[in-house]
Amino acid sequence: MPAAANEIVHLTNDTGPVYLTPQWSPDGNKIVYISSPVWYKIDIWTMDSDGDSKKQITTGISGYEFNDPWSTDGTKLAYSSLEYWLIPGLWIYDIYTEEKHTLKGIKNIDSYQWVNGSKLFIVQEEDDTQKLWLVDLDGTNKSLLTTLNGENTRFLWQPNGNRILYTSNESGNYDIWVMDSDGTEKKQLTSTPENEYAMGIAFSPDGNKIVYTSRNTVDRTNLSSFEGFFTTVWTMDADGTNKTKLALSKNMYYYPSWSPDGTKIAFECRNDSGRPDVVVMNADGSGEEILTANTSGGASTQWSPKGDRIVFVSSENGKAGISVIILDEKWRSAPSETIASLPDIPQGSGKKASGFTISVVMIAFVVVFALEKMNWDDVRLKIKK
Repeated sequence: MPAAANEIVHLTNDTGPVYLTPQWSPDGNKIVYISSPVWYKIDIWTMDSDGDSKKQITTGISGYEFNDPWSTDGTKLAYSSLEYWLIPGLWIYDIYTEEKHTLKGIKNIDSYQWVNGSKLFIVQEEDDTQKLWLVDLDGTNKSLLTTLNGENTRFLWQPNGNRILYTSNESGNYDIWVMDSDGTEKKQLTSTPENEYAMGIAFSPDGNKIVYTSRNTVDRTNLSSFEGFFTTVWTMDADGTNKTKLALSKNMYYYPSWSPDGTKIAFECRNDSGRPDVVVMNADGSGEEILTANTSGGASTQWSPKGDRIVFVSSENGKAGISVIILDEKWRSAPSETIASLPDIPQGSGKKASGFTISVVMIAFVVVFALEKMNWDDVRLKIKK
């Protein structure tokens, strides 16, 4: 995997905070991210794609879940929090008016995703039961889609469709499953001899393909030694057919991000020493390259909707930051077909955003992350399968 000649630009230059989980706005002009100057303080910020116009959204101990914070039209952010430090809930923030409200009526929210324009697909966790909801932003018109028993996680709504991808131990081991949004027509897509935690799983932009990383498809019999596990990268059609192995090396691949035209995939990839890097490959597995080989590495990748950049968490001089890779012609992608320019966000009235409490999961993430001093251990896997 030779290094590619793509320009890397650091968007944050603070020396104190830990930065986490950058996410592009739907039009690719803004990035939302988390800044943690100390382990007990977590703030949400937005900035332009070039690092300008940084704006603090919340103060105190606050944050959002790691999946899909932007609304489809790019005007709102959703993030989880705890009410009275006990019950996980969901908050909606309007980036134009700076108003925010909690989503009433559903507690113990495990994950969420924006779907169908202005609705939220919410997974509610109750002991060994998951309730799947489709909800309007004000908490009204709640539709209970289905209730699942057992251990299920990693729920993803299909783009341009009504199927839900998830992992489940229904067969005795964790594997990837798909079902209709009403809970019917369940189908097991993978079958592995050991638990398949789906450390990377994502629909292609058109919803027709799935990329996933598997920890259990490596032939270990020919290895002189085996420490931990490797991962292989696969794609398959949305119905589980046409499985294709894309990559196999002494590396671990995490959290794939499709290019907006679906022709390329970016990963967070870690070698056997634990170093993370931003890796890209064509959707057929060819041309794999490390884009951060000449830096201190990178994690938490996401491809811009414009197709010309990849945002990631960088590490320079032992400090985390938010950086972007400006892609050359080889790796540049066509923009998303649904991309649309949004009006400029007004500077606001100068009122200070209120702080919110955050879930125990987020606090645990930052505590461990700070204590390990950028050791890049995958805390996300420790917290959530």
